[in-house]
Amino acid sequence: MRDRIGFVAVGQAGGNIGKLFEAKGFKVLYLNTSREDLETLKCVKHAYHIAGGEGCNKDRSKAKQLVIEDFDNISREIYEKLDVSIIYVVFSSGGGTGSGCGPMLIDLLLDDIVSGVSSIDTVGAVTVIPAENESIKAQINCYECFEELTGIENIASTIVIDNSKGDKLQLNRSMVNAFYNLIEIPSRDNDERGNIDRAEIKETLSAKGMLMVTKLSAKESSTAAVLESFKNSIFAPIEPDRVIKYITMTSTGNVDLDALEKETGIPIDVYQTFNDNCTICCLSGLNYPKTRLDRVYQLATAHQELIIKNLQATSENEMHKDVNFLAAMKKPAAEQPKAKTSRRDLMRKYMG
Repeated sequence: MRDRIGFVAVGQAGGNIGKLFEAKGFKVLYLNTSREDLETLKCVKHAYHIAGGEGCNKDRSKAKQLVIEDFDNISREIYEKLDVSIIYVVFSSGGGTGSGCGPMLIDLLLDDIVSGVSSIDTVGAVTVIPAENESIKAQINCYECFEELTGIENIASTIVIDNSKGDKLQLNRSMVNAFYNLIEIPSRDNDERGNIDRAEIKETLSAKGMLMVTKLSAKESSTAAVLESFKNSIFAPIEPDRVIKYITMTSTGNVDLDALEKETGIPIDVYQTFNDNCTICCLSGLNYPKTRLDRVYQLATAHQELIIKNLQATSENEMHKDVNFLAAMKKPAAEQPKAKTSRRDLMRKYMG
């Protein structure tokens, strides 16, 4: 299954996650507007610097413009380097390059599928919500990014890491391990009571909405423990609306599916197998994390008036105008029409 899934890792955060996927044997292409950020990715196989980019400094508009201007080359790199069925675009929603490029890149790749340019089957997202103590600019970028992301038609699943849940690097590792555990089920677990095949994993991954995965040891496995692990997971919290499309699970047999559905909602299908070692449960087709994004919005707008005031203050001239009182004693000259100020005029102003 690994050979049919590829990742386009965008920006610095995307690159950090992409390296973990590449270490697991997945195909990864790294994109960045900053050469310096790309150079920090040691020993990666495929990397591409977006033409004209020198980093975006959390400026989403700049990132979008660079992708628009270089998309022909970007798409060629993707299709040449990633011969896969499913692509996930990986990025931080709070940054500049990833947040600006990510949703638009997904939309453009999906359009290539519809128009017959690409042989890829679908495109999903792996993204990160900034922690609550990150900058206001990061919160603004995150909210704008999700406005775009949630509006994309035909997008596959979206995996949403919540940086409020702990150390960023550990969260990234946990997410990659969880995803790997999920897609390895067909080749690892076989049981006469039922199996999960590659097509069912692909269907799970292709469902629009949020996807999350949890893993428990055989000793820990129970219905209550599975539900509790989702509440305390590394992912953005599940909405209480009970919207869900698929439950995909391999378990030791100690998890009551009916009891699980009472809490998660009734899926349109369940893919289930069994093993003796652990429980791995995936919920897909969940609603996007509106409650968490509402909190992002609150953080982004909480100090809006103060920030606007501070920004305006730096451009206001509060110097007194009446210091040269002697000039008032001079006879005023006849008023002349004002000429347009040139750059040389401005230089002359400061040169006396």
